[in-house]
Amino acid sequence: MSDSKASFKQIFKATSIFGGVQVFNIIITLIRSKVLAILIGTVGMGLNGMFMSSLNLIKTLSALGISESAVRDLSKAHNSGDTVRIAKTFTVFRRWIWITAFLGVLLTICFSPLLSHFSFGNYDHTSSYIWLSITFVFGALSGGIYTLLRGTRQLKYLAQANIFGGVLGLFVALPIFYFYGIEGVVPAIIATAFGNYLVSVFFTRKIHFQKESISWQETFSLGKPMVTLGISLTLISLLAAGIAFILSAFISSTGSFKDLGLYNAGVAIVDGYVGMVFTAMATDYFPRLSGLIDDEVRWKELVNQQAELVLIILGIVLVLLISTTPFLIHLLLSSEFIGVQDFIFWSVIALPLKGLIWVIGFIILAKGDNKLFLIIEIIANLIVLTFNLFFYKFHGISGLGISMIASHSIFLIIMIIVIKSKYNFKYSKEVIVLTSKIFLSLSLCLICIKVLGYPNAYYPEAVIVLFTIAYCLFELNKRINLKGILSYVKTKVKR
Repeated sequence: MSDSKASFKQIFKATSIFGGVQVFNIIITLIRSKVLAILIGTVGMGLNGMFMSSLNLIKTLSALGISESAVRDLSKAHNSGDTVRIAKTFTVFRRWIWITAFLGVLLTICFSPLLSHFSFGNYDHTSSYIWLSITFVFGALSGGIYTLLRGTRQLKYLAQANIFGGVLGLFVALPIFYFYGIEGVVPAIIATAFGNYLVSVFFTRKIHFQKESISWQETFSLGKPMVTLGISLTLISLLAAGIAFILSAFISSTGSFKDLGLYNAGVAIVDGYVGMVFTAMATDYFPRLSGLIDDEVRWKELVNQQAELVLIILGIVLVLLISTTPFLIHLLLSSEFIGVQDFIFWSVIALPLKGLIWVIGFIILAKGDNKLFLIIEIIANLIVLTFNLFFYKFHGISGLGISMIASHSIFLIIMIIVIKSKYNFKYSKEVIVLTSKIFLSLSLCLICIKVLGYPNAYYPEAVIVLFTIAYCLFELNKRINLKGILSYVKTKVKR
């Protein structure tokens, strides 16, 4: 097998594994939500949601983005083969994980009265927040182990840890809710965090590295790049949350709560449908890119390979999404939400652009150019917000989908210019051809919908879907020998 095909196969394998994990986690979430609705009702679910949103806010602030930023340093150390460097990087990371854990505990305890008053309008839940502070220890330690598995690219164990953690969390929480009802919300959150921690401890046996004695001064010195990038990621998360809030407030004040409900429902469908593709790819792509970032030829080849597979997979996923949107709305929501379908149609056209932006965006992270990354993200979020406000004002919910096409197009051009001038990288001819053909397929589907309407649009759409999937599978087979993989699977099944 050529190096190129081996690389494509590795990318596809990682995407398949973690795509499956994402689907499994979604199913676990749906089961948990359904059972909780029965056992503790809307009030209990609201209480659980309020606690979790509060804890997630503190986690965003106290974690300093270490779990994400450390992936780059861990990957580079692991790829170097230098045992001393690996040991020092792992030791520094684990110490910083403990720092963030205690920071989360301290912030929760100190602000527990304020959290209770802000969330519930009284101080009755102050003690609950104090008890919940322990989840930051379990969460930080288990998250740290998952980061170590990701940084060393032990994907099989990482996938298993995610699955087992989700199952154990479900089986630990449900009996508590069954016996204690709404009174079990806080104990269940703590028990779930502890269960995830136990699963992660089991997988520490899969991480082998020698111990290295370093001072606390070295810990802070060597950990500075992790923390700097992590803080940048934290600021970006807070910025994104702030912009989402501004947009929601604008929709509700300029339009209506119905529009806001439609928009949130549309985003949930689009993100739920394709979000797992991006999440799955990021799990493997960022560590691999970070490990190769000092080898100019190899990292540029990897970026183009990743872009090609992103487009091929999105081609299949998106053509199915745009052709089944009305059905999905009725299945996942109700006929009351049919007004969101135009938003989904336009959003689908924009998603290949998002894929291309996403792929080259990791280059800046892997290079460690934190200031540039922060500036780029600020510009991106401001562009998205400006276009969203403008297009919603004049075109309503549909305008928010059109806004995605306009803002992503502009931002992709900006990114291409920046990456070309900074790192002398450009997309290959194969990426450009794939982008053009996928855009053509999605555009033809949209034209059929707008010109013919339903149900007449289903017939030509079916033809377009079949041709698009056949083409994408053909392109995928060229890169990973799909026929060979299927033959191998059949052989294994027969045994």
